[in-house]
Parts: sequence; structure tokens; C-alpha cells
Amino acid sequence: MTGNRKQKTLIAIAIAAIVIAGIIVYQILFAPPTQQNIGQTTQSTYAKKEKIVVYAYRDAITGIDPGAEDDTGIVVLGAVYEPLLYYDPIKKEFKPALAISWSRVNETSWIFKLRPNVRFHDGSLLTAESVRFSILRNKALYEEKGIGAGWIWDAVEDVVVLNDTAILFKLKYPAPIDLISAASYSSYIYCPNVLNYSKASNLTDERVRLWFESGNDCGTGPYKIASYKPESEVVLRKFDEWWGWKEINNPNAPDVVVIRIVEEPAQQESGLLSGDIDIATGVAKSSIPNLAKLGYAVYNQTTFHNYILMFNTRRWPTNITEFRLAIAYATPWNEIVDFAFQGYGLLGSGLVPHGYPGYVPNLRYEYNLTKAKEILDRLGIKDVKLELEIVITAGYEEEKRFASLLKSSLRQLGIDLDIIALPWEQVKERGASVWTNAESAPHLIINDWWPTYPTPYDYLYMLHSNNTIWNWSGFVNSDYDSLIDSALSLEGKDFEKALEMYEQAQRIVFDNVVAINLCDSVQPYLYDPDKIRLSEDAFNPMYMYVIFFQYIEVLK
Repeated sequence: MTGNRKQKTLIAIAIAAIVIAGIIVYQILFAPPTQQNIGQTTQSTYAKKEKIVVYAYRDAITGIDPGAEDDTGIVVLGAVYEPLLYYDPIKKEFKPALAISWSRVNETSWIFKLRPNVRFHDGSLLTAESVRFSILRNKALYEEKGIGAGWIWDAVEDVVVLNDTAILFKLKYPAPIDLISAASYSSYIYCPNVLNYSKASNLTDERVRLWFESGNDCGTGPYKIASYKPESEVVLRKFDEWWGWKEINNPNAPDVVVIRIVEEPAQQESGLLSGDIDIATGVAKSSIPNLAKLGYAVYNQTTFHNYILMFNTRRWPTNITEFRLAIAYATPWNEIVDFAFQGYGLLGSGLVPHGYPGYVPNLRYEYNLTKAKEILDRLGIKDVKLELEIVITAGYEEEKRFASLLKSSLRQLGIDLDIIALPWEQVKERGASVWTNAESAPHLIINDWWPTYPTPYDYLYMLHSNNTIWNWSGFVNSDYDSLIDSALSLEGKDFEKALEMYEQAQRIVFDNVVAINLCDSVQPYLYDPDKIRLSEDAFNPMYMYVIFFQYIEVLK
């Protein structure tokens, strides 16, 4: 096992070296002149009077192609690009972004009118053709290559350009295009010039992705990318021509935003205390009361970010439904929120979070060690020495605490739980390996999830048999697949009926003990109120970990 890991590590290093070399060559050959110096910005190059905000995030950035990225890159994309609309599910309010008006013409047609005189970061104008290009590329990337979250546009037959500032969505079946247009992934609008900059031949040409991943952007957002080092730091610089500066009237918005990758909670705390970090997202929950006493402010964001425990249904003994049920009974549910999440969350129920469409109350297992022991007796494996693996994300304090809690409980059943903490990218690889080598995939793994747009399908598709990227349980159930697919196609016509079907699907998962929502997170952001001022406008529960920096006031 160790030898295999070393071999895989060497192969991974070699592949990484080839990719990095390819990107360097690509930058030299294909990056447009206006983008050649991206990545050379350092602290020493900042003007003395520039307002700088350093934001500590705990995971490496997985990508910045606005059409392909469906993971941690949202932290960058949310400041650089804009969708047609924003939507706050808690307030149930839409907010215009690049569209200023929209209406449903009939069941299969929507018209959106665009904001006039909006410029991309390369100086070109936003037009209806730009919107058509972005959406069709996002859709094609998913349909042709299985990349990104372009499934959200499945209902779209075509995007018709009516004039420079108006588009018509022509649908194959009814769908809530207003909600879809406000999605946190695959809804961003970017300039068609990226085809020329990357010398691409078509929408899904890999050279477009390489161009983006080399640190380039062509969005309309309030900030543009100045330097891109996804493993350590991303620097954003204020886009002075952004259409929204006059509307929000915030002269104290940061000129420079540094998104710094800091995995360890202790390092985030020390950075906050030293003044090297202005906003911290991953400080140990137990440290927050003391930091508050020292004068640091805490903004607790209600989120739809949850933590889902997934069982490997293809490896013994977690391939046995009753055994998985025994693990569920052995989980101390009454301690998860207070101990694992230190009070920053709500106990999960079903797979969909509290307050989100499709939430099902009281769909939980009980903590009952007696029942767990009875099941193991029935299976005849009570006296067998069992060792299980659980994979968690390194630096995720709540996952570590939960794993230790479960380990202690399982020990009472004679089961040893090996806790393996890995960087997020490796967690994803181990999870997806259930489809290629189930015996090497962990018995248990935790996946944290936040939504694309307000549909239960977003959470439930995670277990669809077609989803070999995120279905880390290896779960295959045709009834489940059919239910959620049918519900999605009903959303634009009979949403209540769709919700009933989504609930049925969650009960299938519950009965089969495939995946369990441990907790819906409340995210604390810590900052020095003497240095910056944060308002409610800077947060949206749909855009987890994204801060709309244009609403931050730098005080000194």
C-alpha cells in the first residue's frame, strides 16, 4: 500500500510538472498583450495609499474558468464575474446584476433586458451576444465533456439575440430561468473575446480553459485578477470602470483584495492577531469568544453549506445496508452540533439544508448503541475485528471533531476507525475512486456542499448514478435517478409536485443509509472593526465563502 502511494505520488508530481510547463509555454505563446504581466504583482508594488484587504480562505483554489469551475474557485469568480441576477433564498428576493428586467412570456419562453454600457475587463461592451456565448459554452462544456455545472441550462434549447440588450430564452420544457440565471456556478457572463485570446477553434476547446487557468479573466465584476497562485494566494485589483461603483457609492472599497490560502485554523488566528489577515474564515470555533473579548467582530452567516457523511456502498462491510444502519445508530447525533461544530450549525435532516426548498424535517437516525450491537450480532460480525477508514479534509476543524466523536463511539462496538486527513483535492480523488477502485476508496468520507441554484436537485444529484465526480458512495438506484430527474423537469410547471418527488428520493437515501447530512453550517467571519466595516450586503447564502468586496469599507 505504501509503495503504491509513493508511486502515485511520483506520477502525480511528474504530471503536475508537465501541466505547469504547458501553462508556462501557453502563457508565452497565447496570452494577449494586455495580460502578459499578470502574476507579477507583489506587496512591494502596491501604492502606499492603496486600500488593501487580506481575506483568509482555507482551501486551494480549484480553478477560475467561469464556465467550467464548480468548486472552490467561486471565492475568486464571485468578485470577478457577474450573473444576470442575484437571488437571496432567505429573503426570497431577486437583485438585478447584468440584467435589469426579466419576464416569463409563456411556459417555455423568457425575455431578459440587459444593463446598458457595461464593460468587460478588456474594455469590450457587454451585449446580448456575450450572454448567448457564455451560456451556450457553459452548457456545452457539461453536455460534451461533463465539465462544470452546465446541467443547470438543460432546459434551454437556444438563447436568441433580440437586439444588443435583449435576449430570449427558448426552452425545451418549463424551467425557472430567473433562479437558474442567479446560480452560483455556470451562470457567469464573460466576453467572447476569450476565443481570440486563447486561439481556440470552438466553445469547448481546451485552450480556452488553459487561458483562464493561466491567471487571465474577462469578466464584468468589480475586481479583476492581478495575480493567480491557486495554492497560496490570489490578488484582485479594483476595476474602476465597473458599472456598479456609482450605485453603491462606496469610496472606501478596497483597491486590492488578497485572497490568501491558510489551511490551519491556528495560522488564521495568528494572522488575524498580527494584522496580516483582515478577514478570517477558518479560525477555531473555540477561539472565537476570546477573540471577541479582544475586540474582534464576528459576522455569523446563515448558510446552505452542509457536511454530508457518505458511505462506500461497494466495499465490505459498508456495502451492507444493515451495517451502514449500525454505524448510523452508533453516531452520537446529540453531540454533533455542540461538540463537532461548537454550536455553529443546525443538526441535519435529510440531505437538503434547513430553510432550503425541499428540506424534510425529522428525517434523522437515532443514537442507539443497543440497536447497533443487535445489528452486528444479526450480521454475525460482532466479534470480528473491524477496521474502517474515514477521510476528512485537512484543516476542517468540524470534520476532525466529528471523526473523533465517531471513532470513540465505534470503539464501544469493537470497531476501529482510522481517520485520514487530506488536502481537499486529494479528498476529491479518494472519493471519486469508488467508481474505479472501490477497495481503495474509504469506507466513509465527508463531503461539504453548497448549492448552485435553489433546487433540491443540486444536493440530490450528488448521488445520481451518472455523477461519478461527486457520488462518492458509488450508489446506483434507478428509481432514485428517475425521481430526481423527473422532479427537475417539473420544477418550472408544478414545483409542489416536484418537491414531493424530491422528498421521496430523500427517503430512498435514508432507507438505504447511503449518505447522511451531519450539520448545516453557520459560518463565522472574524475581522477587526477598527480596520474594516462589513455590511449585510457583502454576503449572500447562495455564494458560500464569497464576499462581495465592493461593499467593504476600509477604515484605515
